[in-house]
Amino acid sequence: MSAAAAMLRGGVAARIDDFPVALAFSPDGRTLMVGGGEGRIYRVSAETGSAQLLDDSSPGVLDLAWQPKGALLAASGQDGAVRLFDMEQATPAARVLHRSPRWPAGLAWRSDGQQLAFGSGKEVLVFGADGQQQHTIAGHSVPLSHLCWRGRDELIAAGNGALFLDRVDSGAVEQFVLEGIPQTLSLGADGRIAASGLADGTINFRYLNNRKRSRMSGYDGKVALTAWSANSRYLASASTGATSVVVWDFGGKGPEGSEPLQLGRTRSASRRWPGSPAARCWPRPARTGEWCCGARGRAAASRWIFSCWTGRRG
Repeated sequence: MSAAAAMLRGGVAARIDDFPVALAFSPDGRTLMVGGGEGRIYRVSAETGSAQLLDDSSPGVLDLAWQPKGALLAASGQDGAVRLFDMEQATPAARVLHRSPRWPAGLAWRSDGQQLAFGSGKEVLVFGADGQQQHTIAGHSVPLSHLCWRGRDELIAAGNGALFLDRVDSGAVEQFVLEGIPQTLSLGADGRIAASGLADGTINFRYLNNRKRSRMSGYDGKVALTAWSANSRYLASASTGATSVVVWDFGGKGPEGSEPLQLGRTRSASRRWPGSPAARCWPRPARTGEWCCGARGRAAASRWIFSCWTGRRG
């Protein structure tokens, strides 16, 4: 990954009356949904930056997930509810899919958009796109905080001190040691390596094909952000106590790759925003070869600015 390939260029900025905690792109990449910590959900044009309030029914948004190849937006809130919005409607109205005293964790659509999974306490709940619950996976030893799909029939889940590999079809649960409190859970597109940023300033890498693991330390503060490149070779990471982004190269030797190589650190994002690096990085659908990165900062009159960049991938 050359320096030129990692350069970011300025994009649109949108002002919203909330602080952003969750983002989700529409499948065509034209609309960006922004969820706020005070409960507001905004629909933002990725081309112009114009923002429109969609919903404010939750006391605080936890996560957003747009259905791949579809029109459904899933949103989880601090009231314990998971809501669905049909974004093809002129005025999308919230439909409560599930409600619980426990906060839902890790909203994740399967790649074909036909199933939605999330954690609820020590269980994983799986719903169909029609809103009907299809599976309940129990057997986790700790409450779950993060979740993602691995193919059609497997889920990766994480909680305090544990990583789980779940089979949706059989309900089987396999547990691995995580050695910390997970702040992130990222799975490479090829499904080989699960990376968990931990609260103690380390990253746990679990090689799922052979069940081996490695662990990288040296971060200043909690590892709060991790994001894989589309080719599953590079992992970008950032911690709460630093103003730089660390990139790891997994193109090593052997069937699973050797210990990852640290390529270096970049301060590109921190020059634009004070404190921690960009809030998160998401691939932008339907824009081959580009990323969209989000950052947040407090502006005048208690408003927040959300800004996007695009850059070529290496």
